Amino acid sequence: MLLADFKQMVPGFSQKGHPEKIKLFGWYLHVHVGKDTFSPADVKKCYDTLHEIPPSSFSGYFKNLVDQKQLIKNSSGYRLAGEVRDHLAAAYTPSGHKVQVTAILRDLPAKVPDLAERTFLDETLICYEHGAFRATVVMAWNLTYHHLCDYVIKHRLADFNARWLVKYPGHHKSGTRTVSVIDDFMQELKESEVITICKDAGIITKDVFKIMDEKLGKRNSAAHPSSVSIGQLQTDALIVDLVDNVVLKLK
Repeated sequence: MLLADFKQMVPGFSQKGHPEKIKLFGWYLHVHVGKDTFSPADVKKCYDTLHEIPPSSFSGYFKNLVDQKQLIKNSSGYRLAGEVRDHLAAAYTPSGHKVQVTAILRDLPAKVPDLAERTFLDETLICYEHGAFRATVVMAWNLTYHHLCDYVIKHRLADFNARWLVKYPGHHKSGTRTVSVIDDFMQELKESEVITICKDAGIITKDVFKIMDEKLGKRNSAAHPSSVSIGQLQTDALIVDLVDNVVLKLK
């Protein structure tokens, strides 16, 4: 794992104090660089790599951490105390399935090279890696819905507009309405109406419609205050379902 990627896994990293940053860098050096011990110079390189402003001197911070039994010093350098290392491992070691889902998201641009929704993808990944699963559900839906709308604009616009006229004639009482750019979907139609029109126009299959309809419901639950609990396993299933059955099918 690159140091920059590790930083993204730690919410509010830049706002943390130097003692916390030293421990985080120490854990990164132990786990991801393979160092049994590390030195203040090693930690200074981590600061420099991330363009973080280091303290004017590390000696006082390292001494205090040793005195607090959070660092152990020997002739080779410093290492994190076992309890500290275990705590950081619990917080920042991805589970096996989490690694798999992260890889699915990171590999997506290569599988869909013209992915216009890169911002949604990046934000989905950030939310997921930080354990913000409600926000992940919302962003994963945004990614998928934008992808569907973009597909319609590029490949099936005439079919969509023709079916809209038939499916929701009441929308057109004051004159025929059409979509021509992505923003029109947001201004003219509900998301549920868009996926229904896509199903009826044969743009998506009935099975894909069922997936999107279910996931839209989960998005609504995640986006509004509720007692519904949203955990990693639910989020993993939602991401895999939407990516495999919608994003990668519509190219």
